[in-house]
Amino acid sequence: MAFGNAMGSNTFSALRGIMGKKQMGKPVGENMNAANLYAVLTVIAFCVLTPVALLVEGGKFGGVWKAALAAGHTKKILYTNILMSGLFYYLYNEVAFLALESVHPVTHAVGNTIKRVVIIVSSVLFFRTPMSRQSVAGSAIAILGTLGYSLVKQAYDKKAKAKAAA
Repeated sequence: MAFGNAMGSNTFSALRGIMGKKQMGKPVGENMNAANLYAVLTVIAFCVLTPVALLVEGGKFGGVWKAALAAGHTKKILYTNILMSGLFYYLYNEVAFLALESVHPVTHAVGNTIKRVVIIVSSVLFFRTPMSRQSVAGSAIAILGTLGYSLVKQAYDKKAKAKAAA
């Protein structure tokens, strides 16, 4: 279940990037730059996914909230943490969308994958978490796949430039 959800998240994240990049090439109204396009997509996603989240997870919220309060957190701290988490996640994704404006969507998706591998490896080193063979294999596949993509794309770009010059 977790693997399926993670793959779905990766797929839809890449699709968002590809569709966003396509839309960036077609001006739609005034001031529709990358940051504003991301804001519009976020509002649409919020409207579409909130009912789904409430249906799937809504009943669990009360128990989680009570457990957090029982652990000694105040409502003010919880509200502040939720607000700051949402704000920083939004800003992180907006910066990623601004980067997408400058690069090819596949390059952006590959960079995002490498970022995840770096985070995993860094957290393993920092927190001294042992990695299983499966997690080592998965990280190696991601890194080698990214390297392979980069090499093939570089060769393809050279060929395309040579063909265009001829």
